[in-house]
Amino acid sequence: MRTFFTFFLLFMISTAFSQKRNDCATETTLNVKVPEGPAPWSSLELNNNPCQFQFAIVTDRTGGHRPGVFMDGVRKLNLLQPEFVMSVGDLIEGYTEDVAQLDREWNEFTGFIDSLEMPFFYVPGNHDITNKTMETEYKKRFGQTYYHFTYKEVLFLCLNTEDQYRGSRRGTVSDEQYDYIEKTLAENEDVKWTLVFMHQPLWEQEDPKRWPDVEKLLAKRRHTVYAGHEHRYVQYKRNNGKYFILATMGGSSSLRGPELGEFDHVMWVTMTEQGPIMANLQLEGIWGEDVFTAESRTFVERFREKTPVRIAPFFVEAGAAAEGLVKIQLRNDENVSMHVHFAKGFSWDLEAELEQYEVVVEPNSMTFVNAKLLPRRWKALEDYDPMNIKADVWFEGAGVPKLKMPMSYNVGPLKKLTLPKQEAKVAIDGKLEEWPSLPYTIESDRAAEDISGAFAISYDDDFLYVAAHIRDDQIMVDTGTVTFRQDYVGVTFSADPLAESAMRTGSGWFVNSYAYIVSPATSNMPSTTFYEDRLAPEEQPTYQCVAVAGGYNLEMAIPTTYIEKHQGKDWQTIRFNLGVQDWDAGEEEQPRFSFMPNWRSKKHNVVGSGTFFRE
Repeated sequence: MRTFFTFFLLFMISTAFSQKRNDCATETTLNVKVPEGPAPWSSLELNNNPCQFQFAIVTDRTGGHRPGVFMDGVRKLNLLQPEFVMSVGDLIEGYTEDVAQLDREWNEFTGFIDSLEMPFFYVPGNHDITNKTMETEYKKRFGQTYYHFTYKEVLFLCLNTEDQYRGSRRGTVSDEQYDYIEKTLAENEDVKWTLVFMHQPLWEQEDPKRWPDVEKLLAKRRHTVYAGHEHRYVQYKRNNGKYFILATMGGSSSLRGPELGEFDHVMWVTMTEQGPIMANLQLEGIWGEDVFTAESRTFVERFREKTPVRIAPFFVEAGAAAEGLVKIQLRNDENVSMHVHFAKGFSWDLEAELEQYEVVVEPNSMTFVNAKLLPRRWKALEDYDPMNIKADVWFEGAGVPKLKMPMSYNVGPLKKLTLPKQEAKVAIDGKLEEWPSLPYTIESDRAAEDISGAFAISYDDDFLYVAAHIRDDQIMVDTGTVTFRQDYVGVTFSADPLAESAMRTGSGWFVNSYAYIVSPATSNMPSTTFYEDRLAPEEQPTYQCVAVAGGYNLEMAIPTTYIEKHQGKDWQTIRFNLGVQDWDAGEEEQPRFSFMPNWRSKKHNVVGSGTFFRE
């Protein structure tokens, strides 16, 4: 039978005389039920001072983690010496049912925590718990997935937004967890403050189950809520409290700066009688809690959605010179002036001269700037390295945040690609018999027999067809894990009109574009897919991805209804890419290669690359 005991860290004993206690002599007892076996904290030996109540919060390490950043944060936490450290989840990459892989990832992470000089309190994120196997392994190590404790008359409530395994952007609070929360809050009515820690910001998500009921309970008391997941810092004022989405401590990020909510940081919290005072400690400096507010976010998202800087792709006909004018549209939909400062990077292959480098766009108006693109040397069209054009944009006037938004675009000569009409009927069987050639290639820095590929695309009135052959000397598939942790071939394209699709990049890729990642079926493993749940049923493709001698084939038919929804029946272009991942046994890295540079990468994306014109 599991037993519990109350762990007392420190008692403050009043004197026998009727003497008023000073501010440092308040209650300092930590009350926490400690189970036998694993528990969701590294220790309870608090690094405390009776006159202080300070702790740190760390946020997302994973979701495309950048090696070394989290450990750098651990070292700096030891310099700061908080009493303890809270987390908001996404500590390992996860997304697998491979227990050995989970052990390796958790052992690596707990190795980081072993270097901390103070306790660390765990909270699970979607990368930590995505399925039953991951939850089981989590509980073996840390016991509870949600729990609470009190310290100096403050309630710390640590929740599990992954309690129904629904994944990213679909977090929940189940009935069972809600009952625990309701009971805990009822038993701790007299605390001075309630602090809530969880991974996904459920107040931004649809159908988070019992979370709205939790907010009703919290509205009756002084409270603050901390979450992570979005890799971007935002402060909210809601529900009679302050709610925070923290940024990153090693997770993927554009790192455009604290003013845009994108930075690596820890949050430093000092509790007072009036509530928590918070400072964001960037790994390179210190920033205040209102570094990026909900109002700033609304403005920036409105700004980005309207694409105020829009570059027309530079297409070149076969045999033509790689030179000409690149037209840049500057559009200001605000009621104040928009300032744009251009700069250009260096390319060994191309030179760009802009008509203007400093431009002021009047309120609610539009203007154009031309960039003359000239080759430094003559070479094959597909061999030109792009030219980088940078733009800093800011607004001056009442009612707009003082933000300078950096933008960067790669431009270069692009071969005009043709999407042919499919005349013969295509059987989606993975045999590629109907395809006389696969004219487009995917090259890598590895030997061709190790990993390479070729593909073709065409269309008819009903479907967009894709056929690909991937040469791979070692096919690695496993239905026990997600597709992006296997060998795969991925089809992505934007069906937006050309002016919009050419500029698609960065965040929102899988929301704004069609994305389908498929692993090959082998004699003992069926094919698996990823991201298909973002598509409507009538937009789902028919496909076969099968292992063949020396690699695997993909054949896919995508309903043109998806394209017509964005451009109408008289659609003209699509922006298309096809990529592969080579997941070989015993290798630390699983490289990805694609037909065109990765459009999600602002560093490598070329404006308009991969655009096919309908025949």
